[in-house]
Amino acid sequence: MHKPVYRTRDAAPVRSFVLAIAAVSTVAVLIPYAARIDLGHELPGALYGIGLWIVGFAAMIARWRLRLGIFAATFAAGAGVPAAVLGKLLWDIAVDPTSHNLWPFELGIAVAVGAVAALSGALVGWVMSVLAPPGKA
Repeated sequence: MHKPVYRTRDAAPVRSFVLAIAAVSTVAVLIPYAARIDLGHELPGALYGIGLWIVGFAAMIARWRLRLGIFAATFAAGAGVPAAVLGKLLWDIAVDPTSHNLWPFELGIAVAVGAVAALSGALVGWVMSVLAPPGKA
């Protein structure tokens, strides 16, 4: 027998916040990453910096305030890192089609780095939701 599903809140605002978190993470990583790659840095060192801190903070907020699951918060915030790398890859390939012949490895490194940063933030958000639940002030 099918059990009814009861929702405690509307899914549309949460979906909008998740998309906003992914967009903010992408922009936060893309700007410093593109500058560092153009200066000659290589992956994963070009990804390290304020962009990954923002990814972790976004995952923490998604887990703590939006009450997303750990994996949903990790995916929402961590997806910005490979999206930023993919955007830079597509830009470079449009300029020079012979560049980035190892692009699958670049995306793999970006996924791994983004997952670590976002998972760290989501775990901090989980701890915060246990110690200081949202709505309890």
